[in-house]
Amino acid sequence: MAINQRTAEKEIDQLLHLTAAPSDDWYGVIGEGNLKNIDRRAFNYAFESFVAGSYDSAFKGFAKLSIKGSIASQYHLGLMYLKGMGALQDYCYAHLWFNIASSQNHKKSRIQLEKLTRKMSAQQVAEAQKLAQAWAAKNNQAA
Repeated sequence: MAINQRTAEKEIDQLLHLTAAPSDDWYGVIGEGNLKNIDRRAFNYAFESFVAGSYDSAFKGFAKLSIKGSIASQYHLGLMYLKGMGALQDYCYAHLWFNIASSQNHKKSRIQLEKLTRKMSAQQVAEAQKLAQAWAAKNNQAA
């Protein structure tokens, strides 16, 4: 079964149509309570860049925060790899970030991971899982 492009596009479309957040705190709106020492201003800047279509800036911001453990950033980085926004489209790296976030009980990441896995070949999934395991070992997290 192929990935449901409409679902992915709908999620991205919803993000693109968000124009204001209470007190300009995007992390408070979509951060889902994961405040693990994450720089909220950096997340807000990355998210505002994403909404404004500055995908390179958003990608860099989400990547830095993802490495620091921001589950919401990991999810958004997965979406950016999935759709090729700010980076080349890469299902293995999208899988990696959805896997990392879903291992920390992020529901949307779990859904995207399951859909994406059905679209990928067994070889791609194995490569993505190796990437996730290597990243988790290096950063002392589960994958």
